[in-house]
Amino acid sequence: MTSISGWFAAVRQRIIALAASCDVFLAVAVAVGVWLRFSRLGDFDNQYYTATAVSMLKSPSNFLFGSFDPKGIVMVDKPPVSFWVQSVSVTLFGPTRWAVSLPQAVVGTAAIIILYLALKPAFGRVAAVAAALTLAVRPASVMIDSRNEPDSLLSFTLLLASASVILAARDGRWRWLMVFAVLMGVAFNIKMLAAFVPLPAFLLYYLISKKQIFSRLFMRVALATALLLLISFSWTAIVAFTPTDQRPYVGSTRDNSIWTLVFKYNGVDRFASLIGLRPRQPIAQPPQGVRPGLPPSAQPLSPPGTTQPAGGIQPQPPPAGDAGATGLASLFTDRLAGQTGWLLPLALFMLMVILIPLLPEDVYRRPVRLLTLLRETPAASQTILWGGWLITAVVAFGLSVATTTHPYYLVALAVPLAAVAGTGFAILWRAYREQGLLAWLLPGALLGGVAYQTLAARHLVDSSAVALALGMMFLAALGMVVAIWRKVTESPLAGAFVVVGAMALLVVPTAVAIAAGGPIAGPAAGPARPAVPPPPRTSPEAERVRLVSSFIEQEDNSETRSVVATVSTREAAPFIIAGVPAIAIGGFSGNDPIFTTRSFLAIVEREQVRYFLMPGGSSPSGPGQKGPQEAVLNQIRSTWQDVSMSARLPPGTFFRFAGAATGR
Repeated sequence: MTSISGWFAAVRQRIIALAASCDVFLAVAVAVGVWLRFSRLGDFDNQYYTATAVSMLKSPSNFLFGSFDPKGIVMVDKPPVSFWVQSVSVTLFGPTRWAVSLPQAVVGTAAIIILYLALKPAFGRVAAVAAALTLAVRPASVMIDSRNEPDSLLSFTLLLASASVILAARDGRWRWLMVFAVLMGVAFNIKMLAAFVPLPAFLLYYLISKKQIFSRLFMRVALATALLLLISFSWTAIVAFTPTDQRPYVGSTRDNSIWTLVFKYNGVDRFASLIGLRPRQPIAQPPQGVRPGLPPSAQPLSPPGTTQPAGGIQPQPPPAGDAGATGLASLFTDRLAGQTGWLLPLALFMLMVILIPLLPEDVYRRPVRLLTLLRETPAASQTILWGGWLITAVVAFGLSVATTTHPYYLVALAVPLAAVAGTGFAILWRAYREQGLLAWLLPGALLGGVAYQTLAARHLVDSSAVALALGMMFLAALGMVVAIWRKVTESPLAGAFVVVGAMALLVVPTAVAIAAGGPIAGPAAGPARPAVPPPPRTSPEAERVRLVSSFIEQEDNSETRSVVATVSTREAAPFIIAGVPAIAIGGFSGNDPIFTTRSFLAIVEREQVRYFLMPGGSSPSGPGQKGPQEAVLNQIRSTWQDVSMSARLPPGTFFRFAGAATGR
């Protein structure tokens, strides 16, 4: 009895000690992050990835290769690691929007804590708290952490890798360097070459921060790099060396090659504009017939015989007078600025601020002292890590052609931007407390940041948020200026004014993160989230799935469930999620040359493909163009039975296999 009471007493003391050591401001950051992410869980999902997570559970082969469909016809166009994680959630909770988004919300919240812990030893509590709060409310982070894109897990894994390389440089042990290599390899198997964007900054940091003989240091880096590459290309090698008839087709390629997927589709095609300016793309506007402010489930149904644009919001001509910007300039003035919460200019200014300690007077007189300073001062060397990561991410994703069509890719800037902003804020606050001429930098930076935000976002957030940010900043600026004038910047009241000013800087990003209702944040994000949820209605996609499923259930008498075929994954995904076996003969875009007419007929016989749903609208290859599936579609139209009217669908939409067809 005594031992049990003693054990409870020890546990109680440890809980009290842990609570006492907990940073209240970190708890606030985590609470805000949890609220912003989990409150919108299930609002949006990428059905392409949701269907993949469902299909991967159908067989070991599907799980290994990341098959989009339950029959193992075509692979998803990303490595499978993030979908392995999502499939666990699907196993536990079912194929729902919130289930596939749950892992991203969890790791997005955990990233706030890990960033705090990574920064605090070298830069102090103020920098760690400021960075954690910035990451908690950054619009693109909130968006991507509450949906099922792989970018959230990629960002989290890279954050873990950065923490590991910091520990490797700090204690000099092999294990942390090996952990770093493993994590970078895992990151590659989440989104391929995008994971290597911060790698130069990570390796440079390790090289300049270690006091070791160069040959030994080189050997360590070489071994870590070898392990990194081994893990990175392990899954790729499995796909490459598996016979093509024993695995799914490599999606989004024309030659069924995993190397094409790695180096072209997810490589050159994503970053091709690094050698030139990124073209300005049309801003996404609601298509005709879509009511702003309503989610897809509440949009009006299409009348019989008509089709709606697939995928919801489509690119439309930009509003008059919206000239836009190209290249890196668009990160500051165009719709991409909203993805960073309009914090990028301030973060780049903060980067210049934190570089100042790297250039003391003796470094100017003896430049060789810079290397000694980097090796002896953790804050100085880690500045290279976080600053280098931010710069490489800004250049890579700021110029990338993929960022134009997928603005949420700028979530790659989230962690380094938050780290640089937090450390810069801490340095400016220290200069503010020490008074002198540099004390004016802090109120100037905060005032300029809030002014830029409110001017850029005035049409995107409620006027009350703009008024709140400006009011808080005016009060804070007045208090800070008076404190500098009276030389009382170290007083508690002066510190309170600084905190109010910093909070004012986060009002607009928080408001954008709360209000945005589309798959991205900021301009062109789509309709805002309605204050009052509309009454539930059946979406056109769900209605089509219901009609097709009902028809198959009534007509199909076989013991094996019949498979529905479509051209692209956009049409097939809703069926897979609903539990109806479906395949996409053209992969993601509908343009993958997976089948000839003869091979398609073989699949029809082997996999019980008994129904085909024709695509709505123009050809996947573009209006007036014949895609690689045209021969298969013509064969279906001429030899299969049109049962569209029986299924209550527009004529020429839905076909049933009528027996053997002549292949070519």
